[in-house]
Amino acid sequence: MSMKENPSGRVPAKQDSRDAQNGESGVDLQSRLLELYANVRPALLSYIRQIVHSSAEAEDIVQTAFLKTFDQASDRGIENLRGWIYRVAHNLAIDSLRRNSFHEQAVSEWLYTKPVETPTSAEQASINRQTVERALRCLNERERACLLLRAEGLSYSEIGEVLEISAKAVSVYLARAVRKVGKP
Repeated sequence: MSMKENPSGRVPAKQDSRDAQNGESGVDLQSRLLELYANVRPALLSYIRQIVHSSAEAEDIVQTAFLKTFDQASDRGIENLRGWIYRVAHNLAIDSLRRNSFHEQAVSEWLYTKPVETPTSAEQASINRQTVERALRCLNERERACLLLRAEGLSYSEIGEVLEISAKAVSVYLARAVRKVGKP
């Protein structure tokens, strides 16, 4: 935080302790990161968007990369912050792709291994699967996971344990999922 951003001139308490440990390097690091954020963020965002094919996901990844870099840079003594931020963002993007691929694969597997409970023609079963796949694609990761786990018979509290969220949050995600899936 520069003097322009903080008119009192006081450094926040958390920063005081960092500066005490690192001398002036904490302030220098902070200014270098702010400058890096201003100069590199648009290009980094564009690069990450090309990897994940989602503007919202790219925004989240870039923000997380800068936060991680800020937390780790003073401890690691990183010389090339620009290279480091690209590396962190790239790794986060790859992790995101892996997570998304895993969930898409799980949805497909669930759809094709779920036993058909009513006798229908092969054509009708295919149409039903395509309809369900389309509906599930409009849900975010949490909504989809909650809906699929609920379809498997898990209780709200069990779903909460699996996803490490509260039963109340499960209820909210399920309500959103049902609302989205129910839209024509």
